[in-house]
This record gives sequence, structure tokens and C-alpha cells, in this order.
Amino acid sequence: LRAFLNTRDPNHKQQPNKARDKLLRLSSVQFYELSTDVFDELIRRQATARAPPNAPNGPPSFLLPEKNFHPKRNQARQRLSSLGPPRFRDLAADVYHELERRFPRFVGADLARTGSPMSIRGPGTPINGNGFPPRGQSRMRRPSDAPSMRGPGPTDAYGMPASPGAQNGDYGRPTPKQLNQNNTIVPNKSIMLEEDDEGEGFTEPDPNRESKRSAGSGVTSEADKKLIEDYQNQVRELREKLDSMEDAMRKKEDEMNSALDQERSRSATTNQEKQEWNDLRLNLENKLAEAQNLNDSMKQELQRVREDHDIEIQRLRDDVAAAHESARSTGPVASDSDLQRENDELRQELREQQQVTEEVRKEAQEFLLEMRQLSQQSGSTHERHAELEQTIERLEREVHEWKNRYAGAKTQLRHMRASSAGPGIEHDAAKHVREKGFMDDRGLVKDVHVTKFQIAIDELLQKARTEDPEKVIDAMKQVVVSVRRITKDIEVPQNNDEDFAQQQAKIRSKVSSTANNLITASKNFAHSAGMSPVSLLDTAASHLAAAIVELLGLVKIRTTPAEELDDDDGTVTPADSSGLFSPVATEHPSTTQGGLPPPPPFQGLGGMRGSIDSSAYSPLGSPRQSAEPYSGRPMSKASAVPIGLGHSNANNQANGQGSHQLDPRAAEDLKLYLEDQNALLSTDIQQLVNTIRGDAEMRQITGEIGSINAVVSNIISETQAYGLGEMAAPLANCRARLLEAADQGQDMANIGMDTNSHEWRMWVQTLPPIAFGLAREAKELAQQADDMARPGRPDDFS
Repeated sequence: LRAFLNTRDPNHKQQPNKARDKLLRLSSVQFYELSTDVFDELIRRQATARAPPNAPNGPPSFLLPEKNFHPKRNQARQRLSSLGPPRFRDLAADVYHELERRFPRFVGADLARTGSPMSIRGPGTPINGNGFPPRGQSRMRRPSDAPSMRGPGPTDAYGMPASPGAQNGDYGRPTPKQLNQNNTIVPNKSIMLEEDDEGEGFTEPDPNRESKRSAGSGVTSEADKKLIEDYQNQVRELREKLDSMEDAMRKKEDEMNSALDQERSRSATTNQEKQEWNDLRLNLENKLAEAQNLNDSMKQELQRVREDHDIEIQRLRDDVAAAHESARSTGPVASDSDLQRENDELRQELREQQQVTEEVRKEAQEFLLEMRQLSQQSGSTHERHAELEQTIERLEREVHEWKNRYAGAKTQLRHMRASSAGPGIEHDAAKHVREKGFMDDRGLVKDVHVTKFQIAIDELLQKARTEDPEKVIDAMKQVVVSVRRITKDIEVPQNNDEDFAQQQAKIRSKVSSTANNLITASKNFAHSAGMSPVSLLDTAASHLAAAIVELLGLVKIRTTPAEELDDDDGTVTPADSSGLFSPVATEHPSTTQGGLPPPPPFQGLGGMRGSIDSSAYSPLGSPRQSAEPYSGRPMSKASAVPIGLGHSNANNQANGQGSHQLDPRAAEDLKLYLEDQNALLSTDIQQLVNTIRGDAEMRQITGEIGSINAVVSNIISETQAYGLGEMAAPLANCRARLLEAADQGQDMANIGMDTNSHEWRMWVQTLPPIAFGLAREAKELAQQADDMARPGRPDDFS
């Protein structure tokens, strides 16, 4: 190598090379294999240069594979022939200087060689089967069983000149670096000892040579020993700090577990009391309904008896009048005794009718009194139920706060552990190497968001193994919120690196797909009451976690300062504004008399479609259903349908005809933007439906409609900016219908219409279908952008 490097241009200045720093990290075995391969390639190139142009048995064009080498090493040896002379010379220089660094005795001594690197070893040292001198009992790791030593290389048929003496001692040697630089490598103690052992294999037993070597390296070994002692002291201090931090973390975990256990016990007690009050309320309501039915039947019976009584009295009066008339006309035919008897019978019947009427009146009064008592009890029960709901909300807020504190504490402790772990323990060193590929001061994702994602995944898998499969939906929502936090962190503007943008877009698409699969698996598991295999949910969570890890490996993780941890506890992403904790968000009092029965609880947009279309990540995927054109009063708002938009080209848009075709890269950017906006739109629509079912005032409904209008306006303006205004026409028409319906509701509110009136309820029931139509059109717009991003792809309606 010295002879080869001596022939280079003396005026050549070596540029700083990062590859030279990588040689510092190679183990002894790896560096030995690399130096042997470079030497063999140098011998092959020198033989090729000396061979005649048309020699019949010339040297090969690359290094031939060896049977006892690993296939990957043979491939690397073959690739050395593809390096140009400058790059190969730089590689040889790096290997040469690394040899000088690892074996200081090479400096200032030109050792004789006989054409093979094996000749530098003394004959007194025996060689074992692996090509290394035998070792005694040692704690250091041994090299791999695959032998990397070979015999002497093939002799050069054309002869090789003797190596000239070195004219100078630098050979492009790099300048020494200061120890306080950021890229200083701290070697492991085990590797240093291994290199010392291997260095002994090169030492001859000749005492004269030993004295020569010790004279040149005495100062170096003393400096190395001092450096090793300093490193050992640092490792010892770091280990003590690590032990103290682990103790503190265990104490924090014990405190957190005790607090969580107390909260769980209180929550269980509250749920039990809530169930008892619900049962009592249902029992009282059933009794009240039964009493009311009985009262109605008694009223009907009393009315019937009164009518019969009046008819009977009228009949008797008619009979008496007829008898008097006949008596006057016919004379005294019947005797007075018969008339008296008939009169007594009639009076007796009258008394009986009056007695029955009085009894019915008393029973009705008793029933009314009982109904009044039941109504009073029901009122107290509702008040108790309201108090229990407030208690539940308070406890759930406390649980949410404790979870945020736990995530922050876990993030801080994990960060300090990773930064304090020294290279003395092999397991911690491996962990430090693994985490080094993800952590970066310029990373995009906060580490606390990664911790919350891990906690959400753990809670999802834990809830899937409980006795209540319905809790999986809430845990799934927490996972979606965590994913939204991570994707929101990477939405900051980046440099104009197209390859990085393409990789990021590809991985984000993978994250969206795996998130959709997790949402589908969670819904199937919850709807099947746990009959669906839990392994499907585990697989979906594993795929999502793998996609997130791949995304984190690309965009990197940055450490969150302590002040941002406190601010992040209350941060709510757009996907987390749907009331994931409070039961009041999905439970509403029953409608009053004369109203419609309450609709079932809102389960996202999946109620309209039987797939994963209700998620915040996937497009609806199916063609738009036909809808009758909406006819009404003219538009009066500036944000309504722009002039020139309509349904005339809707079918052509769906088929990709008659519309402006985007570049696939631009279409991919548009698709990602539309998917993010669709996530916000789905959340706003869910809040609107919950507000409607909670008998909210017009002011709250108007606010929710305004939020939906803002998101839809962003989608339409962005689509028009890409030159696809006609594709947004159906979405604009649906928005116009929603705004016109809002105007109608505002007019009814202005005239003071009661929210319990029939007209108001009929108007409220028209809002959810229009909102669902907006979500359907927005997701179909994202699907069309996806089709443009990947032309020629078959339609996917899964």
C-alpha cells in the first residue's frame, strides 16, 4: 500500500472524506477483511497493468469468489473492480492510515513482505483454524467461524518490482481531530482489548524487535491507558446515574399505578351506582306508563258508563212520558200498584248507576295521586342522574390529565436514559445504536407524541382483551388521535428535496392505509361482540406501528423541551374534538311528547356505508349516488356555488374524461391535502350531529355549520387552484344546500319558533343527510385525485 500510494501526484490534496470516519467503527475482524480485499484488488490491478494487451492467460477483470467466504463478501470483492482509479486510491489511502492508527508499529518501519500479507507475522506464533493466534480464557467475543484468512495470493506471472522507499510520510494522511468534536468515537472496552489481543498476534518473540517496537509506542500506550482509565471513570459515573434514574422511574411508575388503581376503583363504583339508578329510573318509568295507561282506560270506562247512564235516563224519561200519555189517552187502565213498582225499579237502577259513577271517580283520583308521586320521584331520579354524569365527567377529565402526565414523565425518563447510557454494557450500547437512527435535533416529530402513540396502541390491545368489546372503539379513536398528532408534526414546510418528499408521501399513504385497516378491524371486533379473532386487531395494530416506525425513521424524532411538554398536555388535534371521553356526548334526553323518537347514536359515516369509509383517512371509494337537483330560493352568500359550476360534467369527471389531467406528483399532493381536510370535515360533521341530537340552540348549530363551510371552502379553493374546478361542482352544490338550510333555520329562530315544535324538528332532521352528502362528495373528490396520481391503476372499491 505504501508503494502504491507513493506513486500519486504530490500536488494532490485529499478532500475531507466521511468514509474514513466509518472505518473507526469497524471491528477488528471487519477491518481485517476489508484491508485484505483492498490488498488483493491492488495486486490484481497491478498485474493487469503489467500484462500485455492480448495475453491469452491474463489476470481476471475482477476478484474471483472464494468458497470459504460469505456470499456478500464475494459480491463486495467483485464490486471493487468497478471503482475508478481516484476512488480506489482514496480507499487504499484510508485503509493504509487506519492500519497505521490501529498498528502504530508500522509507522517509520518498512517491513519486508513476500507478496502476501501473511508474511508480516512471525514464524513463532502458531495459527489456528480461524486464521488467528490462539487465545487463552478471555471474556472478549471471538471472530466469526467463517475463516477470513486465505493463503498467499497467486504469484504474479509478469513480475512485480520492488517497493521503493517512501519519499514522505503523509500519503494523504488526514489531520488529527480534536477530542471535543461532535464525531469523536468512544470505543468499547471490549473492542480495545480485542484489538490488543490481535495486535499480539503480529508480534514476533524476538526480544530485539520487541525493544524496537516499545521504543516507538511507549508514549502512545501510556496515553491510551490514561484515556481508557478516563473512559472507565466516565462509564462508572454514567452507570451510577443510570441506576438512580431507574430507581426514580420505578417509584414514579409505582405512584402512577396506585393512582390509576384508585381511579379504576372509583370509576367502577360510580358505574355500578349509575347502573342502579338507571334500573330504578326504568322501573319508575314503566310504572308511570302503566299507571297512565290504566288511567286512560278508566277514563274511557267512566265516559262509557256516563253515556250509558244518560241513555238509560233518557229512555226512562221517554217511557214515563209515554206512560203518562197513554194513561191520559186510555184512562186508568193499570193499577197504582204497578206504576209504583215500576217507579221503584227505575229509582233503584238510578241509585246503582250513581254509585258506580262515584266509585269510578274515586279510583281515578287515586290513580292521579299515584301518578303525581311517581312524577316527583322521577324528577329526583333525573337530578341524581345529572349529578352522576357530572361526577363521571370530572373523573374522566382527571384520568385524561393523569394519562398526559404519565406520557410526559415516560418521555422524559426515556430520553434521559438514552442520553446517559454508556458503552460499557453491550445491551445498552445496542439500544443506543438503534435509537441513534431515529433521534435527531432537527427531527419533525415530538418524542412525547411518539410516547402517546405507544400508550394508545397498548391501551387498544388491552381493551381488546377485556370483557367489553365496545371499549375498543374508544381506544381506536385514541390511536387515530395519536396518528393525527404525528402526521401534523410533519406538515411543516421542508426544503425542495423531491426524493424526500416522494418518500414522505409514500410512507404517509402507507400510514393512511394501515390506519384504515386498524379502524376496520376495531369496528368489526366491536360490532361482532368479540366474536372476531383478536389476532386480526393485533395484526392491524402491528402494521400501523410498523408504518409509523418507518415514517419516524425518515422524518426523525426530536426531543421535546420540558416547557413544551406542559403545553402539549392540553393540545387537542382536529381529530380529537369529538368528545371521546364524556358520555354526555352520545346520550341525550328523550324527546318530549309530539316529537320524533331520537335517532341511534352517531357512529361516524360508516352507518351509511358498510366499510371503512367513516374513517378520517380513507376516501369513500364508491360512485356518487344519484340525487335530485335541489330547488329553492336563489343563493345569497358569496361562498355559494361559483358561476359556471354544475353537474353537467360530473360523469365525465368520474371517468377521467373531459377534465384537466394533473401531473401524478401534483395529484398526489392534492390527494394528501384532501385526505387531511376530509379528516377535519368528518370530525365537524360528527360534532354537528351530536349538537342536533342534544337539542342545541340555533347559535350552536350555526357555529358547527360555519366550521363545516370553512373546511369545504378550503377544499374547493385548493381544487380550483389545481385547475380542477369542475370536479368540485357537486361539492359546491351540497354546500349551497347546507347554507340555504342554515338560512331557513335562522329565519325560524328569528321569529321565535320553539325548538320543540314540529316544524323545527322537521328542519333539524334535514341537516344530517346534507352533511353526509358533503362528506361523500369530498371523499369522492379525494378518490378522483388518487386516480390521477396513479394512472392506469384498476378501480379499487375495497
